[in-house]
Amino acid sequence: MTANPNPESNAGKPNFNRSKESADKVTQDAAKMVEEATKRFEESTERMKEFTSAMMESSKTSGRVVVDNYETAANSIFSMQREMAGTSQVDWVRDTANTQIQFAEEVTGAWVKAARELLK
Repeated sequence: MTANPNPESNAGKPNFNRSKESADKVTQDAAKMVEEATKRFEESTERMKEFTSAMMESSKTSGRVVVDNYETAANSIFSMQREMAGTSQVDWVRDTANTQIQFAEEVTGAWVKAARELLK
């Protein structure tokens, strides 16, 4: 292929090779940006999963502490109520109080068991 001796004869004519090269470069740059954005998005998603998992475990741990403290406090109250009921000189009052305390202990025990199952 010989060079055109008269460069002015190409004036005003589009250079399709240069346009194609520019389009190819833009396409490559865009593909690279999409690839990088996808990689960053996937990394962010993985970090978010790890964060969410850590938060869930932390929440469960806190929940277990709350359930344990609730059970301890309830048992202390039930113990105090039993002592108070034992001081009654009227049998039916003592029996009624003990029945109520036993019912409350059973309900509390069921609630604590269910809460612990949910927090596994």
